[in-house]
Amino acid sequence: MSMNRVSGITLTILTESPIALSNDQGAGNYSPIKKYFYKDGIHSMTSVGTVTYELRKKLIKEYGWTASNIVIKNKNLYPKKENIESTELNGIENDVFGFLVPDKQINKTSPLRVIPFLSVNTFKSDTQTVTNRGFLNSDLGREYFDEKGNAIGIDEVPTTQALAFEEIFGDYYYYTITIELDRIGVVEVDNDKYLEPGNRKYMSKELRKKIISDLIDAILSFTRDIKHQKIHLKPLAVFGGAFKSPIPYFWNDVCIDSKGNLIMDYVYETIKGYELNSENYVIAVSSRLPITYKNSNFENSMVIDKIPQEAVKKLVNKLDISDDNYWYLNTEEQK
Repeated sequence: MSMNRVSGITLTILTESPIALSNDQGAGNYSPIKKYFYKDGIHSMTSVGTVTYELRKKLIKEYGWTASNIVIKNKNLYPKKENIESTELNGIENDVFGFLVPDKQINKTSPLRVIPFLSVNTFKSDTQTVTNRGFLNSDLGREYFDEKGNAIGIDEVPTTQALAFEEIFGDYYYYTITIELDRIGVVEVDNDKYLEPGNRKYMSKELRKKIISDLIDAILSFTRDIKHQKIHLKPLAVFGGAFKSPIPYFWNDVCIDSKGNLIMDYVYETIKGYELNSENYVIAVSSRLPITYKNSNFENSMVIDKIPQEAVKKLVNKLDISDDNYWYLNTEEQK
């Protein structure tokens, strides 16, 4: 069996949403989306916290992860000791998402690295009015009262009333998840003290594999709950792989032209420029998204899978942990 040592997984994922994925703090009755200036203009975005919140929620509710118990001290929140130093299921939330205990001055930076969602196209300043029309529709047979409880005649009830204005936006989005495999399932703190690298405790191989399998599955079925809407952010394209270093190689390789074609030149340039092996990388584009090349010489230069979810799961199934506690990728062709 041919096994290559790997220490990181990176996935740059292109998806789409009919709504903005995050809102910013508004003023008065105006609700803006979260956005910032990047390259050619104002783009819709999310924060890292939005991504980790949705992932954390999904993993706890749907995958059986144990939520850490929390200590509340003054204005500080931090997980209980048994959830920090455990090599069992009740320790995986803090293992993956990191923690900080201010009083003890101990922490673990998250091995789950996130470049959050960014829209492909710029925000066009579209807005919509939010009203309470449903409460003022006389056809529904409601009765109306003033603040003192006195009945109000139907002729005194307005037909509509504007409550707020909100920015609206829908677009393709892309984001990148990078996982530091060598720090997954590794307890770095014991008895409120940091452990030397050679003395760190490892979770079982089965639990570490479960963590990665659950994480990848949750990412592939990522959802976002916002303003009474639930969006399934299915992958339309995935550029990534398992590599010797946890580097987000493809984070800025997503580009869609004015005709809606996904430009593949930048992906190929990254593969060629960093000499990435085909056994290690995953390039997958859904058949619903047309692709194009600026340089015709790049065509047919790399294998492109048609089902992103299937391609990523195939990669994960090739990962294993050896007796040295390092991760390896089986590069033999699987039947």
